[in-house]
Amino acid sequence: MVSEAPQNRYLPNSASCYVCGDTNPAGLGVRFELEGETVLCHFRASKHQAGYHGMVHGGVLSALLDETMGWAPSITDGRFSVCAELKVRFLRPSPLGRELTVRGWTVRQHGRLFLAEGEITDSEGTVYVKGWGKYSPLTREQTLEVVRHLQFQPDTVPRQELWPDAEA
Repeated sequence: MVSEAPQNRYLPNSASCYVCGDTNPAGLGVRFELEGETVLCHFRASKHQAGYHGMVHGGVLSALLDETMGWAPSITDGRFSVCAELKVRFLRPSPLGRELTVRGWTVRQHGRLFLAEGEITDSEGTVYVKGWGKYSPLTREQTLEVVRHLQFQPDTVPRQELWPDAEA
């Protein structure tokens, strides 16, 4: 839906979201960015997101990947989606304290589902996790209801650019 967007533009967030919420004290607090039609975020896990000593918990990595891939259909189709199926392949342990980049993109639409892929890497290009998901789109009305609860900041992609028929 977004065309010729400059690289690394932030997306709006939901205040209480576990992944991107800025008021959720137990949340991860990431900010999603738009790079073309790829959604990405950066994350540095603390000891509170550990599984085994020194490693990021797989559930945290899965949540990051799900949310990032789940944003992708809203960019390409203009509708939010919910996860119908998530496959995650952990290629190597992700160390605590290392900045990770999570990327997600829509591959194609299959029937009524969107197929998305994603990966988690570090700055050196090491791939820690790969993911695939099937996302079921919300209706246009449900999407606009979600949009009404998002927080738009001066550095986010404007509401009207992402969802032209959304009320301000």
